Parts: sequence; structure tokens; C-alpha cells
Amino acid sequence: MERHATLTDELAALGAERDAVAAAVQDRLADAVSEAIGEAGTNVGSLGQSKDGKRFRFEARLDRAALVAAVTEALPDGFVVSHVNEDGTLSVDWTGDSTTPSKREHGAILKAIIAEATETDSDGFIESVPSRDRVLARAVELGVDEGDAADRLSRLATLDVVDITDEGIYPDENFSRY
Repeated sequence: MERHATLTDELAALGAERDAVAAAVQDRLADAVSEAIGEAGTNVGSLGQSKDGKRFRFEARLDRAALVAAVTEALPDGFVVSHVNEDGTLSVDWTGDSTTPSKREHGAILKAIIAEATETDSDGFIESVPSRDRVLARAVELGVDEGDAADRLSRLATLDVVDITDEGIYPDENFSRY
């Protein structure tokens, strides 16, 4: 019984240490994301004005693709942005390696480009999607080699993350998972 009590105490101490390390990692990641947001900034668009012309409305929106590219550069080795949600929240994953494979980084950037350019109606049905050329051109703007972007786009199609058609690139069944 004494051995059990000792092991339980050790387990509790290790759990507290794990929680402290996780909190420190989370703080460091938050700093990296904040730094990237400061670098990538936001897009501000006009929403309109009042009928009397005295009040104007604006909307600040994150450029998700630029944000992912900037965060990708700012994150410590081994971490990668896996997804940017509609509400602007980010999912950051640990790859399990001391370095992040560029294909994971490029995939996150491509997904963000596609998500940013895909327009849906109020019911969530897709109204328009970006062309392959548009996605590749935007990836190049964000620092991804065009050949690497094309290769990763094909891989995302193989993984059922996107569906590439003549009309454009559609989010597919696994879009939010990769």
C-alpha cells in the first residue's frame, strides 16, 4: 500500500510538471501568433454608411492565408498551423519532429487560400471557389515555390481535402481535418 501511495504522489507531481510545461508552450505559441498577426495585419473593408452619411461602418478581417504564412514562419520548429477556422481561431499541431516538414506548412497555406477565396451563401452552400491558377499565384505571393504548391495541392486532392475541377478548387470531405 505504501508503494501505491508513493507512485500516486509521483504521478501527481509529474502531472503538475506536464501542465506547467504545456502552459509555457501555449504561452510561447500565443506570442508567435501575436507576432505574426502584427506582421500580417488585417484587411479593413467598408461595410457602408448611414443614410444621413454621418456614420460609417468598417469590418476588420484577417487575411487567413497571409496569417498562416506569417504564423508558419514565427512558430517554433516542430509546430504547424493545421487549420484556420471561420471565426479566426487557429489550430496549431505539434508534428512530433524537431523540424516541421515544408509539405505540412505548404498544405496549411494552401488550405487557408482556398478557405479565404471560397464564397458561400447564407445556407452554407458554395457559390464560388478559386481557380487552380489563382490558388497557385497567391501561394507564390506568400513565399511558396510554385512547383511545391502544385505538388501539395495534388496531394491535398489525393487526401480528399480538396476537389480539383475545371471550375476551381472545392473544399472536400476532409477539408477541416488537415
